[in-house]
Amino acid sequence: MLLKVRKLEKSFDGIKAVQDCSFAVEKSKIVALIGPNGAGKTTVFNLITGLIKPDAGHIHFKGEPIIGLPPHRIAGLGINRTFQLIRLFPNLTTIDNLLLAKGELGEDFLAAVFKPKQIKHAEETNRKRCMEFLKLVGLEEKRDSLAKNLSYGQRKLVEIARALSTEADLLLLDEPVAGVNPVMREKIKDILLKLKKEGKTILFIEHDMKFVMRIADKVIVMDHGEEIAVGTPKQIQKNKKVLEAYLGPEKI
Repeated sequence: MLLKVRKLEKSFDGIKAVQDCSFAVEKSKIVALIGPNGAGKTTVFNLITGLIKPDAGHIHFKGEPIIGLPPHRIAGLGINRTFQLIRLFPNLTTIDNLLLAKGELGEDFLAAVFKPKQIKHAEETNRKRCMEFLKLVGLEEKRDSLAKNLSYGQRKLVEIARALSTEADLLLLDEPVAGVNPVMREKIKDILLKLKKEGKTILFIEHDMKFVMRIADKVIVMDHGEEIAVGTPKQIQKNKKVLEAYLGPEKI
């Protein structure tokens, strides 16, 4: 397993946001993390990426424990994410947003002075690689456009490309198709399936169940901070606990 989460617990002001949460993510799979609002999904993402620390439990990535590591160390190990709210730098160009995530902008000054050839080669290599990711999401022609001038759907695509630019082994995508039109939703679906085919591993949160059922290899369902079901999309669609969590027991 690429990622293992075991008996994770997290409370805020005495309220349990995550409790006894356990699941695993296999390499080169697309896994959906779903559940009603307030189920604890984004909190789990924050725990995995080190933005907050759990009260109890274990998280292993590539067989190694990562709890207690700062976010930049966890990212360096091969985990990167997007957020519900787009976090691009609006006054930077599309390509510069990717280069910044890759560590290209703000290169060490002394290295640039004393090793200009190596730095120039690295710059060219990184820029070429970032252009490959922009091409993957269909935005190579927008490379010099400021992020603030892109459409909402295009900014979503840039966020995915930016996460890819870090060369992460595991991508955590928080609601990748929220608020986008059907055409863009289909495009994002095709991109994620292509990434899986290329060996990427994706764990994503999404409320669009039609999208989830079309793309996920496995679905993890949370309710009130707990993992209540794990299975294939077909299994989840028939699971009574899941139906109760979404619809209420009186409607089952």
